[in-house]
Amino acid sequence: MIVVFMAALLAIPRGPRSGPAPEEPVQQQQLSDAELRERIDTYLSALDRPARAADWKALGPPAAPILEAIIADEGQLPSRRAKAVDGLVAAAPDRASGLVGTIAKDERQPVVVRVAAMHGAGRVLPPSRAISELRPVLRNAKSAGLRAEAADVLARRQGGCAEVRGQVAREKSEHRAAFTRAMKRCGE
Repeated sequence: MIVVFMAALLAIPRGPRSGPAPEEPVQQQQLSDAELRERIDTYLSALDRPARAADWKALGPPAAPILEAIIADEGQLPSRRAKAVDGLVAAAPDRASGLVGTIAKDERQPVVVRVAAMHGAGRVLPPSRAISELRPVLRNAKSAGLRAEAADVLARRQGGCAEVRGQVAREKSEHRAAFTRAMKRCGE
C-alpha cells in the first residue's frame, strides 16, 4: 500500500521550477501611524511565512523609527528583534546602514540579532565598509559559528575573500570546517 502511495506521489505533475522572481518595483504604501504599527506587528509576528523584503520595502522609511525602537528594546524576544533588523534593512536601508555594523559587533546582543545585522550589513553597506564593519566580528567573535557567519557574508562581497582566507589561516584546525561554505564561495 505504501509503495502505491509513493508511486502516486511521484506521478503528480509538477509545474516548471524557476528561480526567484525578478524584483519588481515596490510602491510605498500610505498608512496611518496605527495601520503602520499594526502592519509591522503582523510582519514581526509571522511564524510560518515570514514577511518578504518587498512587504517591508512597501512600508518604506516611515517604518524606521518603530523598527529601530524594537531593535533597541532588550525586553523584546531576540527573534522579533532580528526580524525588525531584516525589516529595517528592506524598508529603510539608509537608516539600517548606520546601525547594522554596531549591532553585529556587539557581543552583548543575542546571536540571532547579530546574525541578522551581519546579513543586513552585507546588503546595505558598500563592500569596503561591509568589510571594515564585519572584520572585528570575523576576527574577534567568541563563537566560531559567528566568525564563520561573518566569513560567509564577506565572501559574497567584492574584496571579502582575502579577509576570509586570512581568518581561516588563523583559525584552529577544529574550527575550520565551519568556514567551508565561505571558502566555497571564494572558490576554494
